[in-house]
Amino acid sequence: MTLPSLLRRRSARWLALCLAAVALGASAQEASVVARAEYLARASDCIACHSKPGDRPFAGGRPMATPFGTLYSPNISPDRDTGIGAWTADEFYTMMHTGRSRSGQLLYPAMPFTAYTKMTRADVDAIYAYLKTVPAVRQPNRPHALRFPYNDRKLLIGWRALYFSEGEFQPNPAKSAEWNRGAYLAEGPGHCSMCHTPINALGGSSSSAAYEGGLIPMQDWYAPSLTSN
Repeated sequence: MTLPSLLRRRSARWLALCLAAVALGASAQEASVVARAEYLARASDCIACHSKPGDRPFAGGRPMATPFGTLYSPNISPDRDTGIGAWTADEFYTMMHTGRSRSGQLLYPAMPFTAYTKMTRADVDAIYAYLKTVPAVRQPNRPHALRFPYNDRKLLIGWRALYFSEGEFQPNPAKSAEWNRGAYLAEGPGHCSMCHTPINALGGSSSSAAYEGGLIPMQDWYAPSLTSN
């Protein structure tokens, strides 16, 4: 597919989302927010991890095998009892920005909070608003099945000290607006480096080897280099 045809398809989808929202009684401004929110949720690829193949979207329960055991993604549909329906926007942003759950529990880094921390509050709020509009699914979260000692979340404090730097993306004034937009998408919502940077035995990666590709232990497949080499 050529770039012009791809852009036409994306523009048509954006317009369709806006018209659909207007038809439901929303203003043109509100419709644009809905379309932008879905775009950001797609850019962040929320559905890939939080949807079990063949099951309902965003209901969680997808198993992710790791060298440390199996993780199960949580329900992020707007169900109030088993999903995020009772969460506030502040609680959702805190989780995305700090890697801590609503209860303050440390999250395992299979959740790419190391990248999501770079997202702006406005973009995180948009994703939160979008998730509140998807169908609610009542499905309790499945406990992780990690081996000792990896099932002790307190160990994550050491991991975070080595591999997590909290803070929003800071534009490089020496680069163009286009470059900074691309860097924000790649390093923030797109979390490209999570797969395309070599992962060590501790489940961490080095910024000096960013985007160089390597074996991904969680899926046992090879991610190619994205560098300009």
